[in-house]
Amino acid sequence: MNIKNSFILIISTILVLSMVNGGFASDPTCVGAPDGQVYLFSSWDFQGERYVYNISQGYLSLPDGFRNNVQSFISGADVCFVKWYPSEQYQITAGESHRNYAALTNFGQRMDAIIPGNCSNIVCSK
Repeated sequence: MNIKNSFILIISTILVLSMVNGGFASDPTCVGAPDGQVYLFSSWDFQGERYVYNISQGYLSLPDGFRNNVQSFISGADVCFVKWYPSEQYQITAGESHRNYAALTNFGQRMDAIIPGNCSNIVCSK
């Protein structure tokens, strides 16, 4: 066995072992959220409880476990993250994600709702 073949065998073994142990599949951003969906997580690094929002739901007041507690997210759709009182809005685009959203803007700790589309679609506040 020559050096080239040994090197290929070693690299192949490392890749196979990392896939078996969840190396590539363990990071949800490698796959992303499906089109039209947003994954919200109650902990940093896409951990904890996960809520799946689908744009067909329209306006969604976040469930109790996620209201004021969106720590990370992965978006497969253009949506608007909303805080009603006082009024704040953040536009999120398809393909966007953040491992520690609450710390970045602190908005994940104030977020109340999701609206599909653009934040400009909000005509009035509650």
